[in-house]
Amino acid sequence: MKEPPFYFFILLILHSALMLMAGLYILANFGRLFRRNFRNELLRENVVVWLAAICMIMALAPVSGDFVGILLRKGIMHAIMVQTIFATINTLFVFNITRFVARSVPVKRKSFTKQKAIVLITIIVCTILINIPLNYIFNDFSVKNIKYSVLFSFYNACAVGMVYIAMSYVDLDRKRKLNQKELEVVRLSELKTKAELEALHSKINPHFLYNALNSIADLSITDGKKARKMTIALADLFRFSINYSNNNYSTIREEVEMAEVYLQIEKIRFEDQLNYSILVQEGVDHYLVPRFILQPVVENAVKHGLKATGHMTDITVTVKVEGEKLVLNVADNGPLFPEQLVPGYGVKSIYDKLDLLFPGQYEVQFSNEPVKQVSISINNLMKNEPGVQDNRN
Repeated sequence: MKEPPFYFFILLILHSALMLMAGLYILANFGRLFRRNFRNELLRENVVVWLAAICMIMALAPVSGDFVGILLRKGIMHAIMVQTIFATINTLFVFNITRFVARSVPVKRKSFTKQKAIVLITIIVCTILINIPLNYIFNDFSVKNIKYSVLFSFYNACAVGMVYIAMSYVDLDRKRKLNQKELEVVRLSELKTKAELEALHSKINPHFLYNALNSIADLSITDGKKARKMTIALADLFRFSINYSNNNYSTIREEVEMAEVYLQIEKIRFEDQLNYSILVQEGVDHYLVPRFILQPVVENAVKHGLKATGHMTDITVTVKVEGEKLVLNVADNGPLFPEQLVPGYGVKSIYDKLDLLFPGQYEVQFSNEPVKQVSISINNLMKNEPGVQDNRN
């Protein structure tokens, strides 16, 4: 047999380098390649591993004297065919067994180091078991050459296993960093929401105080008992408004009590000019809504009805569940809503809170027919479970 020319070995080295880079690139992008081409995840993974196996085997083949011998004796097509068979059988046998082991529940429960050690051992054992008979069949191996086959398969499996472990570690580190970023984004979003809600509360409370103190100041001159009664009601109102638990939600019971205390204050001021009724469906007391969502609507009914006209004003507050919705209605007999309604601060605060706490799950309607009312519908029924348990006890 003629000695191959010098450039033949240069070409083999270049070929090995290119195949090795291609194989590493395929492995590095294992999870992203051919996602649009294959709907079946197992089939896609087998195709990707098969391509990587061909590249890796072709990269390591020049190290084997048998490959060079086959190449010189039978030509390049025969040598490529043999390596393709090796890659195909290794993919079907080694990869799928390793995949099954790596995804088994007992292995998943182990630590990262133990998982990868088991996978590496599986790759090595499977590679040796399949490559010994393949080398014997296609490379004319005798029993005397089995030691060489085992060593070559061992080094080949170790190389693939180390690449797999390195990729897994990089992927784990990337996921850890991504989770940290996501947690940071969630934390910042929660802080932003909390700050916005606290800002809304801090603006509403002085508004209550300003109106109530003016009323008390007027009554203190004309009727001391009523002034005292209003002061106690104001204290109750602020007891509700102070957020001791730092919670953005309150129960229907708390919201109704807060609205009723406000109406009591206005009833003291205007006496017979204001009537109100509150109807709450049984079993809805412990549903959660944003804090201060009902009182601003009631205040608007008083402000635009009784205060604006000076006429007798009837206000009806209704809370009920309709299907999967929690509905809060505030109806009054004051002037109708204009066609072009410009919401004031109180109504804007309701929208802001619902946007923050129930985004895309609410509806606010202003209607004049069949009765004039504001209707707030919340599609997400959230219960204060501790409150329900306490009530049962």
